Amino acid sequence: MKRVFILILTFAMAIPAMASTPAGSYDEELYARDKVATTVKPQFEANLGFITGGKLNTRNFGKVKTNLSRPYLELLGGVRLGDFLFAGVGTGVQYAYGECNLVSLATDLSGVGSPDTWGSVSIPIYANVRGYIPTRIIVKPYISVSIGGHVVATSNFSKEGYGKLRGGLLMKFGAGLNVANFNFGLGLASQNLEWLDAKGVTMFKAGNNAFYIELGATF
Repeated sequence: MKRVFILILTFAMAIPAMASTPAGSYDEELYARDKVATTVKPQFEANLGFITGGKLNTRNFGKVKTNLSRPYLELLGGVRLGDFLFAGVGTGVQYAYGECNLVSLATDLSGVGSPDTWGSVSIPIYANVRGYIPTRIIVKPYISVSIGGHVVATSNFSKEGYGKLRGGLLMKFGAGLNVANFNFGLGLASQNLEWLDAKGVTMFKAGNNAFYIELGATF
């Protein structure tokens, strides 16, 4: 009887110990899944986008309606900090085309003709910060801010002998979705321009605010 009592007592003490082991392992596994990643890893991105026309806000002539459409290619590189943050730098190329009524207005005052279309290639250089909303699915929303400038590489102004365009401040504010390795974004792009005549005199300084949309891939 004494032996039976000892066996029962031993078995009763073993049950909680046996039950606690898998529960502890399961809790640790859940914790590992839920804890925020603190890894730092490189991230690269390539996007194709389009900026709509909009208006030019000038000091000389006020707001002037024009078509300053700009398709662009951008390359972005930086570091991904855990699941929440990306910081990097970007560059690329954009081509501005469309009607340029402002130049006609400015040059007609002096009785000189002018090109009536945009035709310029510029190179943007900027810093980008992106905040992600971590989710348990492959779709991850984000907010993006880019600040920098752009340099006009060539334009039809210089070809026609009407001086040249000079770049300026460039900013983009937007939001998007990262789906697996693909990216979709949209927002507002702000860009400054300066036009110098053949003698180097500034004819106008202008800013353009327009919407953008882009598609790309993340590596």
